[in-house]
Amino acid sequence: MSKYFFFDVDGTLLPFGKSIPESAVYSIKAAEALGSKCFIASGRSLAELPKFENLEFDGYICSAGATIEIDGKRIYSAHIERPLFDKLFAYLQSHGLYVLTQTDRATYMSAEAEKMFKSLLLKYIGRLVELNGLVISDSIPEDEDVKKVLFLSDESGYGVERVRAEIDPAFTVVNNTVGLPTNLMAEIVLSGISKATGIEKVLSYFGADRKDSVAVGDGSNDIEMVEYAGIGIAMGNSSDDLIAVADYVSTDIEDDGIKNAIFYALSGGFDGRGKEKG
Repeated sequence: MSKYFFFDVDGTLLPFGKSIPESAVYSIKAAEALGSKCFIASGRSLAELPKFENLEFDGYICSAGATIEIDGKRIYSAHIERPLFDKLFAYLQSHGLYVLTQTDRATYMSAEAEKMFKSLLLKYIGRLVELNGLVISDSIPEDEDVKKVLFLSDESGYGVERVRAEIDPAFTVVNNTVGLPTNLMAEIVLSGISKATGIEKVLSYFGADRKDSVAVGDGSNDIEMVEYAGIGIAMGNSSDDLIAVADYVSTDIEDDGIKNAIFYALSGGFDGRGKEKG
């Protein structure tokens, strides 16, 4: 039976700092050959997405649901209005936080923010994460729509939980999924927009049923889509909060995790090397 697959990128398709496993490539191709459609559902912007060699996806949910493209056609777009963004940016800077601003064209950060980001990645995960579309700048062009904001704190500074408690209700603070401590980095997205709302819009576009959707992720920002999809799958390397809501837990990303997730979804629930919940 064909399905609508939605894959997170970092920690799901891509091991941090590495390329997509070969078993994931051929498994996605096999699913497509059987009539399934495959989509990216990522917190990354369009500009940040890596090039997946030998793979073509049917569409992209980017910036955690704020941008949706199918076959090169923009079917949905939401952004943070500039006055609201300016207020948020000023608040974060006033507390000594380092800001990464995401648009469809680029991700903007200061030289100081880049230095902090790289130092935290090297300290906590031992390698850098490839980020396309990076622009080192202290300002964001007025003609670009801000999709999402990320922020970093040094270990003695203003932490994520304080921001979460004080943030404007127009926003939701989501834990980072790049492997950094959750009190040192987080994402700020518009409330009411998520990967789950992105999946809903894609299914509506195709006239597809929710029960035929499969969401595969590994982190906190995948919770909504894993709960929403007809089949919600957590990778074996997933955070505990995602595993708690998943229907099925696959194997690790570097241990055929995508292959086993796809096999489970297309085989009608056969429990292979992963673990079915319930």
